[in-house]
Amino acid sequence: MFHVLRTFLSVYETHNFTRTADSLFLSQPTVSAQIKKLEEHLGVTLFIRNGKQEILPTKEADFLYPRFLKIIEEWEDATHHVNTQQHFREHCIFASSQTCGAFLMPKLAPVLVRNFPLIDFSFPIMSSEKIVFSLEKSKISFGLIETPERSNQLDRHLVTTDQLVLAGDLLSDHWILPDSSSPLGSINENYLKVRNLVPHIIRTNNHEMTLSLIKNGLGKTIISKIALDDSIPWEPLELESERNMYFLTRQKIVSEELAVVSTFIQELLQEKNNEFEQPDFS
Repeated sequence: MFHVLRTFLSVYETHNFTRTADSLFLSQPTVSAQIKKLEEHLGVTLFIRNGKQEILPTKEADFLYPRFLKIIEEWEDATHHVNTQQHFREHCIFASSQTCGAFLMPKLAPVLVRNFPLIDFSFPIMSSEKIVFSLEKSKISFGLIETPERSNQLDRHLVTTDQLVLAGDLLSDHWILPDSSSPLGSINENYLKVRNLVPHIIRTNNHEMTLSLIKNGLGKTIISKIALDDSIPWEPLELESERNMYFLTRQKIVSEELAVVSTFIQELLQEKNNEFEQPDFS
């Protein structure tokens, strides 16, 4: 039955029988037969065809998806523990967005590795939207983001409040513009548009490159104050410049080990917030 549930999850996520067949190494008739078998077993319609390729989930499929996802997650966690027995090592994928990954995660990661030696950690960088999506689909364990993304499947905990400032050579005619798909890129572009500013643009899609450029006196940009050291000039923005950074976790964590990690992080954040400190996690 588990293979049928996995087929359902894939069809729900891709909205396409062909892509599901390719990803699961099945034939398309097999995928169709498994979905039909599940529909007959439940006595409901799960998907409605919309044209030749795309299919749309019904309200019954929307209801079942998070529950089937949890069943598969718990099954895989249980079988992994049994199969590996005492040699089991949990794997934790803790993703962060650009700013959090560049300036907060390097402080938090050593604390986690030191306190949880039996867990193998990964710390990828993703967009905030992808982190939320991946958490909802149980593709990653935790998230650290600087945008107020919401989800009824996730819990959100305040890490710290960040201040955006204008930094670099404040008299320069050059403006370093991060990738527009990033939060800082959108903020910089909007700032220039609202003020009708037309500086010489230098584009970059890397946080460290942006920081290195302003450290070496080339141009200016809007950036997080936590990224700056005393060598970089900056001035406050006249607009609302504060934004919160958040720790994200699923409301229900199947793995007991990862549940302990989540509680540890939340308690650490609470301790730092009570002390009114910028988190250094040391």
